[in-house]
Amino acid sequence: MWSILFASLLTVLLMWVVYIVMGMVDKLVITPLRIKRIMNRQGVKGPSAYWVLGNIPEMFKIGQAELKKDMKTGDYNIMPYVQSYEAQNCQAYGKMHMSWFGWQPIIRIANLDLIKQVLAKDEFIAPQIQAIFLSDLLGKGLITTEGEEWALHRQIVNPAFHQEKLKAMVPIMEKCASSMANEWEEKVKDGGGCVELEVSHYMANVTADIIAHTAFGSSYEKGRKVFEHQLSLFNLTFQRLIFLTIPGYRFLPTPLNIKILMTQIRISRSLKEIIQARKYMVNMNKNASNGNDLLGLMLTATSQKTQDVKGGKVHFGMQQLIDNCKTFFFAGYETTATLLTWTMMLLASHTTWQERARAEVIDVCGDGDHPFDANMLDKLKMLTMILNEALRLFPPIVDQSREVVTDVKLGDLDIPKGSTLYFPRLSIHHDPELWGTDVHEFKPERFANGVAKATKHPLAFMPFSFGPRFCVGQGFAMEEAKSILVVILRRFRFQLSSNYRHTPRFWGILKPKYGVPVMLESL
Repeated sequence: MWSILFASLLTVLLMWVVYIVMGMVDKLVITPLRIKRIMNRQGVKGPSAYWVLGNIPEMFKIGQAELKKDMKTGDYNIMPYVQSYEAQNCQAYGKMHMSWFGWQPIIRIANLDLIKQVLAKDEFIAPQIQAIFLSDLLGKGLITTEGEEWALHRQIVNPAFHQEKLKAMVPIMEKCASSMANEWEEKVKDGGGCVELEVSHYMANVTADIIAHTAFGSSYEKGRKVFEHQLSLFNLTFQRLIFLTIPGYRFLPTPLNIKILMTQIRISRSLKEIIQARKYMVNMNKNASNGNDLLGLMLTATSQKTQDVKGGKVHFGMQQLIDNCKTFFFAGYETTATLLTWTMMLLASHTTWQERARAEVIDVCGDGDHPFDANMLDKLKMLTMILNEALRLFPPIVDQSREVVTDVKLGDLDIPKGSTLYFPRLSIHHDPELWGTDVHEFKPERFANGVAKATKHPLAFMPFSFGPRFCVGQGFAMEEAKSILVVILRRFRFQLSSNYRHTPRFWGILKPKYGVPVMLESL
């Protein structure tokens, strides 16, 4: 009897092993070869690749070689420098070509009508490796969910970013920016009227303060600590990104994986304490509200909310609140801080535009410490043009990808299931066919009549994506950036320091490798 039971268990185990092995063979060999064959027949080709590693070794080698060089200050043609491997492939194989990130086939799509066809529908998902990276960083929040689950998250989160809610957050943004400006004033005094200041550090701190205040209100100090852990987690997960091409690597007890796991636990535990404290406060006081910060607005929108879907229910509870708080930190801090850093660099380099922006700010918002509101920010047309041009030249997120879940037809192309469609946002923003021969120049006036008339195609400018999954925090980011710049422009004049080294670098976000030092003086 025992021998029969043992034989049965062994048979089941062997069948399970065979099933796993066959699945791995299909994922790592059969499917990639099938996709390559189908795309090659249609004229879409690319470089040869290593098994499992794909083109990662070449990407790394060429990218590292370029990063050892500095660009010429004032040269904004950054795509060949930031994405040198992709630029070489475009020259060799055309704008549409294939490459391999590990075992994942990447099809580069630069045709804006095809991109619109993909982004306008919610029938594609995040690529597997990217999805793993983001879920490790953010959990199952708005950015990382798909389908009905994503729809529920969007429904819960949307009210927090309603225009009227954003207007109420402007005084908080002004207060945080003014606190930073006061620190700058002291440094200018200590420096005898003019001081060199590296602004990327301050942009990171002020946006972190704003997101902590607007997300957690009175609990912002605890929120700042969570933010610091979140930033550490981003750096750790990005270090592990290339190893995700090895199936099962993230489950191995390596020092890096253990650090990631412990940081994830600390973040979730801290956020849970903040959320539980808010709920306890509301329960103890019947007249108390959940609050007008992002956490309070989410708590108001849902109370363990569920939504019926095929096969059961989608649940929105404690873990979903935690994961969306992580999302606010990531999306609301890093991208806006980077936008502001590049904008400061551009205004410091083009002082005529700085003076024009300052004149508009003082005319609309008043000078000195005169309080301003969201209605005033909406009237800052020139500042909006400058921010749009900064987003065009230096988009914080340089690309976007979606995975095909079933065979689809895009234009004349048959795209097989399992393919990853890659949209080169940075390249599109720098395409002379779409923007004209002055595409690599800083010319905010191109947006004078709005985004639609600035280019030859409505999707040529998409820093916040497009379609159902466009960035819900777009309004928040622009209000935040304007608020900070209003405070700075009303109190300081600045120009680019001679110590500035023009080295844009893509490390998950498009950043200046050595920061942006400026010479700062008070008005």
